[in-house]
Amino acid sequence: MNIRAAKMTALVVSGILFAAPAMAQNAPDTALRLTIYANGLSLVDEARMLSGSEGTTVRLDNVGPNMIADSVRVELDGEVGVREIALDSDILTQRTLLERALGRTVKLVRTNPATGAETVEDAEVLSVAQGLVLKVGDRIETEPPGRIVFDTVPDDLHATPTLSLTLSKPLSAPTGARLAYLTNGLSWNAVYTAVLDPAHNNLDLSVWAKVQNNSGIDYTGALVSLVAGDVAREAMPPRGKILMRAEAAMASDSAGVNPSRSELSAFHMYKMPEPVTLKDKESRQLRLLSADGVVARRVLEFRSGAPVFGAVRGAGDAQAVRQRIMIINDVASHLGVPLPAGLVRAYVRDDEGALRFIGEDSIDNTPLSQEVALDLGDAFDVTVERTQTDFRRVGDRVTEAAFSLTVRNGGTEAATVKVVEDIPGDWEILAESLTHTRDGIAAEWQVPVPAGGAVDLTYRVRVRR
Repeated sequence: MNIRAAKMTALVVSGILFAAPAMAQNAPDTALRLTIYANGLSLVDEARMLSGSEGTTVRLDNVGPNMIADSVRVELDGEVGVREIALDSDILTQRTLLERALGRTVKLVRTNPATGAETVEDAEVLSVAQGLVLKVGDRIETEPPGRIVFDTVPDDLHATPTLSLTLSKPLSAPTGARLAYLTNGLSWNAVYTAVLDPAHNNLDLSVWAKVQNNSGIDYTGALVSLVAGDVAREAMPPRGKILMRAEAAMASDSAGVNPSRSELSAFHMYKMPEPVTLKDKESRQLRLLSADGVVARRVLEFRSGAPVFGAVRGAGDAQAVRQRIMIINDVASHLGVPLPAGLVRAYVRDDEGALRFIGEDSIDNTPLSQEVALDLGDAFDVTVERTQTDFRRVGDRVTEAAFSLTVRNGGTEAATVKVVEDIPGDWEILAESLTHTRDGIAAEWQVPVPAGGAVDLTYRVRVRR
């Protein structure tokens, strides 16, 4: 299918007059499949119908302007093979028309603002590198007012990037082809809504995929698959004209009757059940999954580094306690599906059933059985004050320090605060008012505090450096 630009009399874009070529179209696309990755990469896999041709060169229009040129794969039905693929990404724009007209004569059309009368002069294009420079008669004009008129469009300029295929022999009849390539400009991310009950014991979770199309082309009726996970990429290949050998077409994905999830190598893939149309510059939300009654628990956590290597005088200021919602991603918690990375917005229903926003946090890709922690900010009514009650050096590299941490609860309900002390070095708790657990370098205590009350957590630690 060899398409040529038709001649024209005049055309106009953004104040520059030129004629748009009448271009033949490919047969309507069928079975267009998009595999979209979270890092801005996508795989376009589409069926094309090629018209019969007398020669061995066939042109494919309407390919993505942000395609990665050396990722193109083409496979034809029948016995005809593809020997070479040439990609020309020089598209029809005001600037490319002017660049092609360097050293040539164009028409400069000006309009008298008072009378509306037009004057037409011949002008030679001298430069477009740092702005338009024309020679009009015996004078040089830079960025002249008016419109530039071209009589033709160069054969190598097209409305979209174009693939030219060199075939092993001419096509005797219309032939099906499979075209696949990687492109930049399409991306997606997960957006979560978590609605907690007043007691923060369970939540309803809904997950949507926000798909953004900045690829420079529309995709109509595409079967969309979304891949969660970090796909490795090397440095970006150069764009522009490129010539390559063709290889076999990449395998394509099929859509299920319902939203479905499957494994793709080391990643997870979510297939949309119905075709999706993504316009260029459009953002669209697609529903991924939902789960009601997910078991949750509210955790109040205070984490700090214990100053064990020097004396500290006086009591410290009251410090905030973080509020977290903890979820275990398993079937027992009414969840148990791989969760893609994304933003979680948390809401709570008050005693009257009204929805209130209480914070947001981002989560990483979360496999089965892993715990999810949503950090929703500082708890308003709960604080901790630290006082170092003793410090001594008991050896060349050994110190002892004692602390009192006062946990205050100004709320109307009892609360348990998880106190985490990061203690550097080889440490040993010598005395404590509550029993700790060890997690790496950290000592952890669960401190129950009554409503409107305060509890002192005390401990003495010996540290060897």
